[in-house]
Amino acid sequence: MSFLNGLFLAALPLVAVPVLIHLYRGRQRDVIPWGAMQFLTQAKTKGRSIERLEELLLLTLRMGAIVALVLALAQPLIRGAWWATSDASEVVLIVDNSLSMSRTVEDLSAWDLLNENMNEVLAELGGGDRVHVLLASGGGEWLTAEGIPADSGGKSRLEAILDNVEPTLGKAELLDCMQRAIQPESEGKQRHRRIVVFTDNQANSWQLDAQGAWRQLEEARKNSAAPTAIEIVDCSLQESKFNNLAVMQIEASSKIVQPNDSIELSALVNNTGHVASQNATVQWLVDENVVATTNLKGLQSNQSARVKTSVRLEHAGHYAITCRADLQDQIALDQQSSVVVEVSDQLPVLLVHDSQPGENAKSANELLMAALGYHQDENAQPWHSVYHPESVTSDELADRTFANYRCVIFTDLGELEPDVLDRLSEFVAKGGALWVALGARTDRVAFNRTWHDEGQGPSPVAIQILRTVDDTNEPAGMIHPPSHEHPATVHLANTTQLDIDEARLYEYWQLSPTQGESSSVSVLVESGDGSPLVVENYFGRGRILVQAFPLGLEWSNLPQLKSYVVMVHDWLDYLTAGSTARYNLSPGHAIVASSPAEAAFATPELVTPDGNEHSLIVEPTNDGHARFQFSRTHQPGMYRIAFKSGNETVASLPFYVARDTGESSWQVISEEEREKLLSALGLHTGADSSVAPQQAQAIRPEEPIWEFLLLLLIVFLASELLLSNWLGRQRSGVAVSTT
Repeated sequence: MSFLNGLFLAALPLVAVPVLIHLYRGRQRDVIPWGAMQFLTQAKTKGRSIERLEELLLLTLRMGAIVALVLALAQPLIRGAWWATSDASEVVLIVDNSLSMSRTVEDLSAWDLLNENMNEVLAELGGGDRVHVLLASGGGEWLTAEGIPADSGGKSRLEAILDNVEPTLGKAELLDCMQRAIQPESEGKQRHRRIVVFTDNQANSWQLDAQGAWRQLEEARKNSAAPTAIEIVDCSLQESKFNNLAVMQIEASSKIVQPNDSIELSALVNNTGHVASQNATVQWLVDENVVATTNLKGLQSNQSARVKTSVRLEHAGHYAITCRADLQDQIALDQQSSVVVEVSDQLPVLLVHDSQPGENAKSANELLMAALGYHQDENAQPWHSVYHPESVTSDELADRTFANYRCVIFTDLGELEPDVLDRLSEFVAKGGALWVALGARTDRVAFNRTWHDEGQGPSPVAIQILRTVDDTNEPAGMIHPPSHEHPATVHLANTTQLDIDEARLYEYWQLSPTQGESSSVSVLVESGDGSPLVVENYFGRGRILVQAFPLGLEWSNLPQLKSYVVMVHDWLDYLTAGSTARYNLSPGHAIVASSPAEAAFATPELVTPDGNEHSLIVEPTNDGHARFQFSRTHQPGMYRIAFKSGNETVASLPFYVARDTGESSWQVISEEEREKLLSALGLHTGADSSVAPQQAQAIRPEEPIWEFLLLLLIVFLASELLLSNWLGRQRSGVAVSTT
């Protein structure tokens, strides 16, 4: 026996109070001689004995009342099978609703088997059991805020909840779910906890390599306050040749294009089955409308192929492009994949340029404008880039809202006001892009203090010295051709078509990370002797490039080369990919958006892949713009923010969360691996749940009995009151009826 409030046991000596009162009242009385008493000596025998018994009974009731009160306050816990709730359990149903559970063989799906097994488990539960439901896809989602009693009404409620659950595009995280199921404390009474996992035993769901996490799970199970038993119910279909053709991923040549520009699309299709697939038709859809079809020949087992097409989108906006294979196989959910692209006639970028005395006739500002297809007055040439430049001086930055631009470019960075730098940092952290070129206007000490800030600022490197090159034909004055592997330098690395190897440097700032940071700094371009010239930094959700020389002709001849135009476009594409990538996400990455101009006063509402609607919270920024954020994106699929004015949808933004393609390669955990893993945890595997109740009886939970003690207290007090009243009336000479 144990006690929840053992300090109240210190009041137990109070039980001696009725004893002391009894002894005091029964002390030796003074003898007063009275002659008539000699005739009554024979009458004191039997009546006195009954009176003593009555007094002892009254004493016992009073002592019992005090003991019952003290113990009720101490709340004792006892183990025992004779209490009514001793066999009641807290049951956690972990439901594998991952992609592989949709597998169907001859009109029978793994999901059907799961529902049959789950109904059997629910049917055997007693009314005292309480049931929780945890969905395994996406790391776990509780369907029940609190335990539901397993009585007839509760079972009907559970069935209604589970009827709305279906397999998703997600991956089951069974290990994480079991850890979550063990950690919560039991509600109210300390019940035995029974965890039942319903799964098809897909190997991708078990996290078999996480041996340390499995050991932690077993320790948590052993040390849990509530005795815990875990059971795995196998819901996999019987042996059958796996037949599945999956669209793994879709890629777009560019995710930002101008209206009527051609978008090249490519999708990887893989036969993950054990048998050859049939010929199929691949459909290409733009916002659920078929715009093109492609024929796909049958693939052998584990063979893959790429299907391609191109589309043109006339109007500006955000579009979800989907590739879908039209055929029948065992898993239908993985026959499509999507990508979100943005069509815009112009994406604003901000050029920050301050003129200097004696500046070259062709300033960096003018050179950048020309590279983007714009005149110095910001008017477009017949051909122009999707990036629309707007030129300002650093003094005008205080009046600029950075959220209106995709990228901010400093052609020769000078010292900025602290407020401007703070707003720039916030802009990049929220997905913006920053390209900082250092030059004659750059103050080394101020840059290291504010921009680098010992590795905590936007710049990943500090400035050491200004390096002057006497002979530009020496390695120190050359630009080494960059790597083909980085997406920002793929084209620059092609020296057969471009002339980056002809670039020469006259001066540049020597960049260097502080001690311990060198391994984390990514260098895009370096000089012939290995000095970093352009480095990148991920800052929040955005990207920053820091360049050791200005973007004009002051310190290099790079703007005179063909490579300059390619570099400007490629680096802007790479930098602004952070803003387009926010529409193409991985599970768990937050959706962040702001209202389109046409929906500035509309109400945003997000629709998840399962069709549920969620209101979004407005988050104001320092620039006065409203942003919306939604972080519960663990389920893959298409999310949409609809901006509504009344019942009318004014605008819509799509967001696609990619799935784990490993779910398409269905593979059951081997018998040897399963037995080794689960036996180490002391788990039971089977098609029924007969073992868990036996484990529950073997380990009796401790349960509180304070309700019983309070009831006993009431009985003692009522009995004492009745008995003392009866004795008082009898001894005072009042007749007491016995009928």
